[in-house]
Amino acid sequence: MDKQKMRERFEQALNDHEDGTPQLFLYSMLDFSFEYGEENEEVKITAPISEIMYNPVGYIHGGIITYMADTAMGHLCAAFQDRPSVSLELKTQFFRSAKSGELEAKAYFIKKGKQVQFAECVIHNEEGRLLSKITGTFYTI
Repeated sequence: MDKQKMRERFEQALNDHEDGTPQLFLYSMLDFSFEYGEENEEVKITAPISEIMYNPVGYIHGGIITYMADTAMGHLCAAFQDRPSVSLELKTQFFRSAKSGELEAKAYFIKKGKQVQFAECVIHNEEGRLLSKITGTFYTI
């Protein structure tokens, strides 16, 4: 791991962070890029795979996958509902992993209710191979 590069990334994430906005420290640290699809009501997050995402055996940590999916589904609910939502339940299924390249998370609604939303997120590598599928239940606050 390039310590100088990590320090620079950390400093940039600190500078980017703004409480109460989509500019959060971890989004910047993980280099998340957001895209909102108004027509289909979907949210995409892309991020390059980096060493800070690895578990001890050198693959992407499952928590990173779940965090990325939770973020995509949370942004989905906030973007296409009148108010933000919080996670009530998440289920993550892992099919394969990756060590390099880019991750793409795509979140969409399964069912949109007034108080409770059911969403799904699929995460693919840059070659389009399915790495993980996550479902979530969200409560509008």
